[in-house]
Amino acid sequence: MRKKDKETTLPDGPSAKAELLSNRLPGHASHKINRAEAFEFVFNGKKYPAFSGDTIASALWAAGVKVLGRSFKYHRPRGPFAFTSADSNTIVRVDDEPNARASTMLVKPGMVVKPQNTWPSLNADIMSLAGLGSRFMPVGFYYKTFIRPKALWPTYEKVLRNAAGLGEVNTEAPDAYYDKKYEFADVLVIGGGPAGLSAALSAAKAGARTLLLEENPFLGGHLAYERQTVETETGPVAAYELAEQLAQQAAEQPNLQVELNTTAFGIYDHNWVGAVKGETRLLKIRAKTIVVANGALERPLIFDNSDLPGVMLGSAAQRLMHLYGVRPGKRAVVLSGNDDGLQVALDLYTAGVKLAAVAELRAEVNSPQAIKLQQAGIEIKTNYVVVGAKGSKEVTGAMLAPLDGKGQPQLEDAEFVLCDLLVTSVGWTAALGLLNQAKAKTAYEEGRAELLPAQLPPKIHVAGRVNGTHTVLAELLEGQVAGLNAAAEAGFGRGAPAKLSKEVVSLKAVEPVRNSSWVHVPGGKKSFISFDEDVSVKDLKDAVAEGYNSMELLKRYSTLSMGPSQGKYENANTMALCAEANHLPVGEAGTTTSRPPFSPVQLGVLAGRVMEPVKYTPMHSWHVARGATLMNAGLWKRPDHYGNPAAEVLGTRNSLGLIDVGTLGKLLIRGKDIPALLERLYTNKWSGLAVGRVRYGLMINEEGIVADDGVAARLSDDAWYITVTTGGAEAVYEGIEWNLQSGWNYEVHISNLTDTYTAMNLTGPYARAALQPLTDIDLSNEAFPYMSVRQGTLAGVPVTLLRIGFTGELGYEIHAPAGYGLYLWETLLAAGQAYNITPFGVEAQRIMRLEKGHFIVSQDTDGLTDPFMADLGWAVKLDKPDFVGKPSLVRIQRRGVTHKLVGYEMLDPTLVPEEANQIVRPNPQWPIGLEIIGRITSSRFSPTLEKSIGLCWLPLEQSAPGSQFTVRIRGELHQGKVVSLPFYDPAGERLRS
Repeated sequence: MRKKDKETTLPDGPSAKAELLSNRLPGHASHKINRAEAFEFVFNGKKYPAFSGDTIASALWAAGVKVLGRSFKYHRPRGPFAFTSADSNTIVRVDDEPNARASTMLVKPGMVVKPQNTWPSLNADIMSLAGLGSRFMPVGFYYKTFIRPKALWPTYEKVLRNAAGLGEVNTEAPDAYYDKKYEFADVLVIGGGPAGLSAALSAAKAGARTLLLEENPFLGGHLAYERQTVETETGPVAAYELAEQLAQQAAEQPNLQVELNTTAFGIYDHNWVGAVKGETRLLKIRAKTIVVANGALERPLIFDNSDLPGVMLGSAAQRLMHLYGVRPGKRAVVLSGNDDGLQVALDLYTAGVKLAAVAELRAEVNSPQAIKLQQAGIEIKTNYVVVGAKGSKEVTGAMLAPLDGKGQPQLEDAEFVLCDLLVTSVGWTAALGLLNQAKAKTAYEEGRAELLPAQLPPKIHVAGRVNGTHTVLAELLEGQVAGLNAAAEAGFGRGAPAKLSKEVVSLKAVEPVRNSSWVHVPGGKKSFISFDEDVSVKDLKDAVAEGYNSMELLKRYSTLSMGPSQGKYENANTMALCAEANHLPVGEAGTTTSRPPFSPVQLGVLAGRVMEPVKYTPMHSWHVARGATLMNAGLWKRPDHYGNPAAEVLGTRNSLGLIDVGTLGKLLIRGKDIPALLERLYTNKWSGLAVGRVRYGLMINEEGIVADDGVAARLSDDAWYITVTTGGAEAVYEGIEWNLQSGWNYEVHISNLTDTYTAMNLTGPYARAALQPLTDIDLSNEAFPYMSVRQGTLAGVPVTLLRIGFTGELGYEIHAPAGYGLYLWETLLAAGQAYNITPFGVEAQRIMRLEKGHFIVSQDTDGLTDPFMADLGWAVKLDKPDFVGKPSLVRIQRRGVTHKLVGYEMLDPTLVPEEANQIVRPNPQWPIGLEIIGRITSSRFSPTLEKSIGLCWLPLEQSAPGSQFTVRIRGELHQGKVVSLPFYDPAGERLRS
C-alpha cells in the first residue's frame, strides 16, 4: 500500500477568500468561470482556491503561483507561457495521471496536483545546478560522452535513465475506463473558431451531415478571449459576443453535430480522422470531405531568459483576463510587433495593469489601438525591442533597447524596466500539423514571414488563421467558401459563388502583415528556442556547424521539436534560425515531418477498453476455495500451485495426481479430407494414423519457425479431435479457417470446442486403478495402449479419453462438455482418496514435463527456433508433397543449425539458475570480457531427482552430452553440464505401464 500523500497533512495557505479574489477581475460575460462554485484543490502540498471553469494554471496564477515545474535539461523554473494545449511549461501530475496539461485541464474539487521533473522539491531543485555546467553539456553531448571507460557504463546508464523522461507511471493506479465511437460525416470541420463555425454552418445549411470538432470546452476560438469590436457582414460586434452568436446558431442547426473538448490528432488515408473526446473516448471518423480550420499559434520572440515565469504571449494574457477573470500581473512591459500586440497592451490597461513600458518593433504606428493608448497617456516606444528578462525564479524586470538604422539593438543603450509581467506579441504561426499529415504542400511567403498551405490534397479544404487569414470578416467569409465547397464535393449544393471567393481574396490582399521578421534578439546567454528540451540558439548554431544542417538531421541531433509540444511554438523560429545559420532564404530551410498524433494522446485511449475477457474453467471456484495461487495463461486463470509444488510433484509421481487442463485448445474436425488437411498443417505425416490412435503434431510458420504443438486423435474415419497449446488456440483455429477460405479446397468442418469443452488429466501410478471403476471404457494396456484415444462414459458423462504422458506417468486426459466439468472433477477426487490423490497446478506440471525433457512453445522456443534446432527433426517429414513452411525447412536443413536446445544439470545440484540467464565464454572483445553464447530457457529444482535441471540453448559444438558450460547468475559464474534427455524414466516405462 502506498504512503498517504503528504499534501493532505500540510497546512493551508492564507485565507481562501482573500487568495481567491486577490488577482481576480470583476465578472464579465466573456468569463468561463462560475464564481458561485468555489472549492479547493492541492498543488505542491498546499491548498489553493479555484472556481468551476478554471484550469489548473489559471487558478494557480490567480493565487500568485507562477512556477509550475522545472525544465527537462537544466531544471530551470517554468510557468504558463501560452495557456494552450501546446504549452509545454505546465506539465504536471494530477492524482495518478502524469504529464497532464495544467494550462487546459479544468481543475476539480479535491484534485491533487504535483509538479514534475523536480528534485527534491519545486522551489529547491538541486538538479538546477546543471545549468552551471551547461558548457559541459553542449548539443548532442550524450552522443559523445559516457563512452569510456566501458566498465563505468552501468553507472552512466543508471544516472541517465533516472534523469531521462518526464513524469512517472503509477503502476498501482486503478485502470481507467476508455471507450471508442465511430462517426461518419459528409463534411468534417476541425476547429471551432470563426472560420470553422462559418464553414460548419454553411455546409450544414447546404444539406450536408456536418461534424465540428473543437478542442476547448467552448466555441469561438480567438473570438472567445477577445473584447475588441470586430467587423462582420451585418455590422460591428464585440468579438466574444460574435462567438456566442455563432455557437448558438450551431446549436440550432439540426444536421450539425458539435463535439467540444475533442482534439483531432491525425488525418490518415481516405479522410479517416482520429480524435480524442475528453481524456478517455477515441473517435474514429470517416468523412467525405474535411475543412481544416484549427487556427494559428502565437509566435514567441527569443531573447535572454525568455523562458522565465512571467514572460508570456499576448494571447495568453488575453486568455487569463477574458476567459478566467485573472489579472496577469501588476506592472507589465509589452513588446509589440503588430496591432495585435497593441490591442493586448490596451486590454491590460483596461484590466487595471500598470503599463511600465510598451515597446514597438515598428518605426511607426497609427492604428486605432495606438491612438487609444496615446490618448490614455501611454507612451509607445517605437523602434524598441526587449533584449532580456530579469529575475531568478520569475520576472522582476525587463531590459529594453532601441534599434539602430539597420534594425539592430543598441545594447549599450539598454535600460532596465521594473515589472512582474513581460508580454510579447510579434506574430503568428499557422498550425499546419494536420494538413501536413494529410500530405498538403506548404510554401514560405517572404512578404508575410509565414509558412502557409500552397497545395491541398483532394477533398481537403482550409480556412481561417491556418491559411494566413486574420481579420474576422475575412475568416468568416473564407470559412463560408470552404464549407460550401466541401459540401458540394460531398454531393450537396453547388459550391461557393465566384463572387464570394473573389471577395475573400480582396479582403486578404489588404490585411496588414501580422508577423515581424524578428525571431531572435542577439546578445543573450540563455536564449532558448525550445522550452521542451532546453535547446538554445547556440545549440542550434553549433549543430549546424557540426554538419547537421538539414531540418530533419537538426531535429534528431538537437532534439528540437521532439518534446511534449512537438515543437508547435518553436518550429517557425527553428526554421528561420536554421536558414540563417546555413545562409539560406527561410523558404529553403525545409521543415520537419509532421506525424500523428498532432497532440498528445493517452496510450490507454489508443489501447481502448480492456476487451480481452478473463476466462475460467468450470473448476475455477473449487481452485479458489482451496487456496490455489492463480496465474494467467493466455486469457485463462489457472492454478499455479496449491501451496507446495514440490509436494504436488512427489504426490503425483508416487501415487496419483489430478490437474485442470481445461484451458487447452480443443478442435473437432469432421469431413473426408481431414488427413490431407493435417498433412498441410503439420510437419509430420497423418494419412496412415489408425482410428483410435493419437499422434504428436508440430506446426511451423512460413519461415520454418516453431509455432505450436499438440496432439491429434483419430476418432473415426471422418472425425478427428485435436488439442493445441493454451496460448495458441485461437491463432491455430483462425489460421486453419483462413487457409480453408483462401484456396485449400478440402471438405472439412471445424468446431472450436475450447470454451465449450473442459479437460483434466488424471496421472500417476494408480491412475488406472482409480479411474477404471468409474468408466465403461476398458483401460487395460492391451485394450487402451499409450498414445490412444477412446470414447465412452465416465460417471454417466460422455467423455473422450486420451492416453498421453506429458508428466511422464501413466495418465488419462479426460475431455467432456464443460457443464460436467466440476462434477467430474469432484468425482475423480472422491475416487482418488483411496490413493491419496494430489491436485496439482501448472508449476508442478512444468517441473514434471521438464524432468521428461519436454519443451514449451514460446518459453523454450522463440522467433528464430526451427524444429532441427529444437531436436524435433524426427517430427519433420520433408518427403511430403507440401506443408506450411516446407520451403523454409528445406533451406534450413541444407544450411544446417548453429545452436541446439539441450538438457543440462548444474554441477552444484542446489543451484537453480534463473530463466534467461546468459551462458557465456571468455572473450576480451565483448563487454566485461564475456561473450554470450546461449541462454537458460527452463530451470527448476527437481524434487524427484533432487538436483537442479533445465533446458538451454548452446552452440552446436558444445551441445554433446558431457560438455560443460558457464552460466552467469547474478554476476557470478557457475558451471553446468549437458546431459541426455529425458532426465526421468529415459525408457518411458512408467507412462507405458
